[in-house]
Amino acid sequence: MKKRSILFYWLLIFFPALIISISAFQLLSHEQERINRMAVASAEDRARTIGETLQITVEAVEDELLSSLREIPERDLENTLLGWEQSNPLIRNVFIWDRHSGLKYPASGLASTSEERQFIIRFDGLFSGRISWPLTGSYRRDILPAPGQPTLTGPAAAEKKASGLLQDLREFKTGRQELVQIAKGKNIRLDKSITKTEFSETGGWIPWFAENKLYILGWVKTRESGPVYGVELELVTLLSRLITRFPSASSEGFVYALRDDAGQLLHQSGTAPIDAGAVPDISISLAPHLPHWEIVVYGSDKKGLVRSEKGFLVLAGLLLMIFMAAIIIGGSLLTWQAHRNMKDALQKTSFVSNVSHELKTPLTSIRMYAELLFEGRIKDPDKKKTYLQVIVSESQRLTRLVNNVLDFSRLEQGRKTYHPQKIDLNEFLMEVVDSHRLRIKEAGMTIDTHFLGEKIFVNADRDAIEQVFINLIDNSIKYAGPGIEVVVSVNKNGKDCEIRIEDRGPGVPEADRHKIFEKFHRVDDTLTSKQQGSGLGLSIARKISRDLGGNLVYESRDGGGSCFIVRLPYL
Repeated sequence: MKKRSILFYWLLIFFPALIISISAFQLLSHEQERINRMAVASAEDRARTIGETLQITVEAVEDELLSSLREIPERDLENTLLGWEQSNPLIRNVFIWDRHSGLKYPASGLASTSEERQFIIRFDGLFSGRISWPLTGSYRRDILPAPGQPTLTGPAAAEKKASGLLQDLREFKTGRQELVQIAKGKNIRLDKSITKTEFSETGGWIPWFAENKLYILGWVKTRESGPVYGVELELVTLLSRLITRFPSASSEGFVYALRDDAGQLLHQSGTAPIDAGAVPDISISLAPHLPHWEIVVYGSDKKGLVRSEKGFLVLAGLLLMIFMAAIIIGGSLLTWQAHRNMKDALQKTSFVSNVSHELKTPLTSIRMYAELLFEGRIKDPDKKKTYLQVIVSESQRLTRLVNNVLDFSRLEQGRKTYHPQKIDLNEFLMEVVDSHRLRIKEAGMTIDTHFLGEKIFVNADRDAIEQVFINLIDNSIKYAGPGIEVVVSVNKNGKDCEIRIEDRGPGVPEADRHKIFEKFHRVDDTLTSKQQGSGLGLSIARKISRDLGGNLVYESRDGGGSCFIVRLPYL
């Protein structure tokens, strides 16, 4: 396979994988943004639910106190209010005010306590008459100086601010009534009669800011000429009731907190720290019941959405890297496999060509000499003997080649069967050497043996072992060259015996030493190009050696040449 083709295949694999990975990463990023938006929306919905729950709680407390205030007999008004102040934890201060005589209780002067004097000072605008008390039909939550601004004074300022806030309050009340009517299954008509019914009684609650702090004053006036009386809520106790309606744990990535009008966090869900001065991501107002109080939601920069997004992107990146790596590795394997298959195809083509040539050469010689002898043309007895020797030699060569091909086929398909038997290795090797001594001599080479004095026995298939040594001797005859001595020696090495077949030929180049046992492989040099071969001999020899529990390895011989070592376990 050409390098250009391989590069082209790589580009076909790499660029589509890169484009797919980038597109997938962008889609995952957009999906993460969508999940974050959904998480923020969910957090906001939860914060609104918390805020509505707290407002319902405050409204329930206020309604309960107003109902109780209306039920107090006017003749026993002061004693009842004083009893409430002492026994009810929700009440901080009580008061009674008359339009003609002013503040009747608590009395100003030295007789009042420090708390009562502060109470009088806080609500001096109402008690002194500078700000009018709410009239019948109004729900005067309108005197609401914002934190950081001076308290409004004078009827004109109060009436100016009341015009906007009164309308907001009515819309809020009307909306609440509409929800109640829907819950009861009744038809609704948003007309003046509803508003009039809602505000028909005189009384209500006034959120009041003094020194940038919220106070809540409830008042009641049961008859037009009667006194105005009421209570100031104890916000600490009210807060304790609100906290019970607050979630105990925060959701993943968010912290919910209750913040007062001064910006102080009164309570939060969970124990996650909130940095001072941190700006909330979501704010839900608790007005009109607790003006300037808010439910705030923080998404931490070190946790929550940012951490989730980073974790998601890291995980997505890793998955995409794995995906891209899998595509590239898969493509590489396919390219490598295609290259290997093409290489195998070329080797098999070369193998078929070589085998065909090797089969053709001995068959041609056998046919030619056999025809000469058959036709009786050769009268000289010596020539007849020579021709017969050629026929026998070529027949043996043809047999070895066919055996190699058949052995290779059986080994590849796993159908090679062995019949192990006890073999005297020295005697067996001598028989093999003697049977091939003439052939070695005709090749212009000599062979020598070095065996141990003791007998060595192995348990192996006789024909298979003979095939191994024939292939190794053939290899020396082909490539060692004339005038070279082949040495066969036997030694013991641990639990194995080593049979060495050594020669003084050119040896095997170092770059090809790990390839010579591969099927169809032939060293590409001038020496091998002159010799015909299939490239199967060494591959078959090693496979048989390993099947019999041994191995076949190559070592360069000291002083030059080749050394093939057959290792077999001995008995």
